[in-house]
Amino acid sequence: MKPYLLLGGGLFVLAFAIGVFVQRPAPPDALPTLALKLQQPCNLRQAACEASNSTGQRVRFRINPNTIPVMQELHVEVATEGMTNIRSARMTVEGVNMFMGYQLVDLQAIAENLLSGKLILPICTQEKMQWKALLEINTDTTRLLASFPFESAKD
Repeated sequence: MKPYLLLGGGLFVLAFAIGVFVQRPAPPDALPTLALKLQQPCNLRQAACEASNSTGQRVRFRINPNTIPVMQELHVEVATEGMTNIRSARMTVEGVNMFMGYQLVDLQAIAENLLSGKLILPICTQEKMQWKALLEINTDTTRLLASFPFESAKD
């Protein structure tokens, strides 16, 4: 009886793997990429920054607290417009004037058209540290990218 259990279990695992493979969405690299252009002015210490494209897709990005302190938990918020079926959203933050590694923020939906995540910026020897936040949003059909510059200062 054991060979039949092994054969049945093997067939079940194979059928499951085939089902997952067939239903898997296209990898983000296979999706067409659209850039969202940063709207000026953009100063996250004063207000949210916005990026959009000509097809009506728009994101508004903010960091709280807007003083952007280092070594403290920051709340990242992204409001979206003109996007449906968001599969994943991630922000990668990297230093511009000094390499500080990559800070990754997986954004989760907290309301309709609102994504949120948490970030901690590392401390730096520079008085003012310049950063670039690259936002990547994957929908069923498109990969959207937006880049936001900002800075943190030692207190």
